[in-house]
Formats: sequence, structure tokens, C-alpha cells
Amino acid sequence: MYLQGVNADGRFNCTVEEIDACPVQIQGPKSKALMKDLLGDQVDLENMPFYGLAEVKVAGKSCVISQSGFSGEAGYEIYLRNATLYADDMWNAVLDAGKKHNLMVIAPAHHRRIQAGILSWGQDMDQQHNPYQCNLGYQVSLSGKGEWNKKTDYVGKVALEKMGEEIKAGKKPYKLQLVGLELGGKPIEDYAPDFWLISPEDGEDPIGFITSPWYHPEKKTNIAMGYVPFDGTLNANGFPKGKVGTKYKVHLPEKYSTTPGQPVDAVIVDIPFKESFNANTREVVKG
Repeated sequence: MYLQGVNADGRFNCTVEEIDACPVQIQGPKSKALMKDLLGDQVDLENMPFYGLAEVKVAGKSCVISQSGFSGEAGYEIYLRNATLYADDMWNAVLDAGKKHNLMVIAPAHHRRIQAGILSWGQDMDQQHNPYQCNLGYQVSLSGKGEWNKKTDYVGKVALEKMGEEIKAGKKPYKLQLVGLELGGKPIEDYAPDFWLISPEDGEDPIGFITSPWYHPEKKTNIAMGYVPFDGTLNANGFPKGKVGTKYKVHLPEKYSTTPGQPVDAVIVDIPFKESFNANTREVVKG
């Protein structure tokens, strides 16, 4: 995506293609023990930092591993090279190592990535959004404290730094801000096929929409990320956020509504919804 942005004006006569690598995630409290069984003494997992990388062999095939993943849980990712040739070898090796750990094969745990505030491209953000409105404003600032001191050039630098100055001056250069919500209704345990609408607390005309909802088993309630009008609230480091405690109504499909035809109560809460195993940058700079 970054390279496509660099070549947005077509100045380079090239084609941007994905490399032949296949990622698999090992997530959860047993992930380190499983990875030790899978890799043996190839790498010192005890001293591997968050987002650290290492070259390893899995089933004799070349891979890169990282302590990271699409969740806020403890976990690792395995990136297999030449995946179209060796995917079965790597996959079966992981399954074998996972037997004694009661490994379960699932898609990424949706509520785990939501609770960590990890965004999904095309669902929580796309090319129509700017970093500030989806809680990524710290990426515009080298220090993570609202200081525009990146000396090198990057895609959209002029426009983004101008927008940052407007925000610091109390202006609202965009309409909607991504926030975390806890909401009522029956447990949401399937992927939302649409962006469900958000209304003010009085239930008047919709003013925003839900992007990623799911039922959180520990909190015993539905959680979601969604967009509501930006009211100018900033965190301690000067980045936009939603005002915690602000109440709304969410229009759920009948299958999840407590009373069909009636919106459910919702309230803004902090993102992340639960502290991550490894504090990601969003958590470090959120104030």
C-alpha cells in the first residue's frame, strides 16, 4: 500500500506485487511453549522483543518469525517463504507441535483484535481516512507527542502536518472520529455484513456508524469500534480521541436487538478495551 502511494502519480513504470510469503499466527497464553516445541533451540524466544524478527526453519523450510499478531494476546507470526511450494509442510509441522497444547485452528479472533484497538483495512479504515481520525495520529509525529519533527519526506506530509496544526488550534478538519464503544443487545457472534448506524442518545437521525462489533466474553457485553462526530477532544499527548462516557444509540439488526425496532444503548470507552500482553504504540502514546 505504501509503495502504491509513492507511485500514485504513475511516475515509475512498475507493477507492485505481493511476495510469495504465507503468514500463520500462533496466539494465546500457550504460544511461547508451542513455538519452543516447534523451533527447538533455533532462537532465544525468552529474549525476543516485541516485533523482533528471527530467521528459522520450520519443517526444513525457510521462514521468518516475529513476536506479534492480529490480537492483543501473547503470540507469534510465522512467515513462510515460497509459500505456494511449501505451505503444507509448514502447516503440518505447526499442527504436530500443537497437539499437546490442544491447538485450535481458527480465523483471527475478532474480539481479540478489537479489544486491542487493532484496525482492519477496509473495515475500520481505508484510503478515505486520515491517521488522526482513526487513532493513528502518533504516526505523523516522530516523538509521538504531537511535534511535527520528522525531517524526511513521506506521503501526505504537507497535508497531514497542516491538519495536525489545525487540530492543535482547536479546529475540526474532519467530521468523524473512531471511538471504542460498549453496547447493549444480544451477543454479537458473527461478522457484521454492514455498517450499523449510530444515533445521538435521544435516538434522533443517525450521525455515525459501527465498523467492528463483537461480543466480549470477559466483559460480558458487546464491544465495537465506530465513527461518531469529532468533538475536538484530545488525549494527554494532543491526539484526537472520543470523550469517554458520551452516550449514543446503536441500530442493531433484529437478531441482535433486545427489542426489535428499538436501538440499544451505547457509551464511549477507552481503546484498547483491555490491556494488551505487549503494549503497542497506540497504548504507549494514548495518554
